[in-house]
Amino acid sequence: MSKAIAVVGAGPGVGLAVAERFGREGFQVALIARDSDRLNTLAHQLDAKGITAAAFPADVLDRPQLARALQDAGERLGGIDVLEYGPSPGSDSLKTARNIDAGNEQFHLDLAVLGAIAAVGSVLPGLLAQRSGSLLFTTAVSAQHPVNFTASFGVAAGAALNYARLLYQDLKPEGIHAGIVSIAGIVVQPGEDAGSNRGLPSVPVADVAEAHWRHHVERTTPETIVGDAEAIRALVGV
Repeated sequence: MSKAIAVVGAGPGVGLAVAERFGREGFQVALIARDSDRLNTLAHQLDAKGITAAAFPADVLDRPQLARALQDAGERLGGIDVLEYGPSPGSDSLKTARNIDAGNEQFHLDLAVLGAIAAVGSVLPGLLAQRSGSLLFTTAVSAQHPVNFTASFGVAAGAALNYARLLYQDLKPEGIHAGIVSIAGIVVQPGEDAGSNRGLPSVPVADVAEAHWRHHVERTTPETIVGDAEAIRALVGV
């Protein structure tokens, strides 16, 4: 029976690359995000490559709606074997440390942490029943090395990192892997370059997708940094 991956926060960058990487291994793909038109476009792109994909529109900030989308995806695809959770905030939501307010940080926590917890809660019973599967998360290296111009995101990313670490500890004896991929740089498509963007390095989107695949098959560590972590450390003066 074919396995399935649910990509939450699916977009034309990392989400599509992860979907394609797992699809090449025979996985069916459930694409979940707010924009149904964009999801359908992504599904058609995957279908054109011989990958079975379907769109399940949902706002990850609406936790009951997200749970319904994952339930619908599981029913249509015969269960969810892998969850990849990686919605990203808009740049207009980013605040430096001195400018963070409670409302702004609540948004980032809802997006990066509470949405992830809701998604995991939807798929985990099925994984526990089969004693296999993976819970994968995508964040930025701000989780390990906070950068002030993305401080409000970094606070939530750090919480997401620790959530993934704890899931790894808790679920490993049950045969379920949890892992998080932190991106150290600006994600780029093949042939594209990030240019000079606050001194951040370029990270090929395929490298991020490959890191997720390695997490699923190797299952030896809860976290991977993809890109140039030393450049980020230098940027923040570490």
